Amino acid sequence: MLKSEVVIVSINRPYEEVYAFCADPMNFGRWATEPDTVMEPLGGNEYLVELPQGRRVLRYALPNAYGVLDYQVYEVGEHEGPTRPVRLIRNENGTDLQVTRFQEDAMTDERFQSELEWLRSDLQRFKTLIEGG
Repeated sequence: MLKSEVVIVSINRPYEEVYAFCADPMNFGRWATEPDTVMEPLGGNEYLVELPQGRRVLRYALPNAYGVLDYQVYEVGEHEGPTRPVRLIRNENGTDLQVTRFQEDAMTDERFQSELEWLRSDLQRFKTLIEGG
């Protein structure tokens, strides 16, 4: 079993508004990758995106009523990659965004902590963006 950690950010915006923004894959590049990352639609719920590790396919969860925003990132030519669990949860008049990260077998503790810090930074950028700050 892999070590995991859930990173949560509370957003002072209505759930419906946050979900509408997050469920649109074209907004992913505005907060979860380098600024202005170009996402090229490949059809369905798949997009070609340029990441620091090179060109990858990003597959997004289809819109749903449960706040599930899971995604996969994998190399061009592959058919799937590890699922990155992402959930939106209604929190009274606001929304909690929860992302689970797993420490892969070959990943050092230092690398895992670095990825968690990067994720926290992404989520803070998202919070600032969606709250209009």
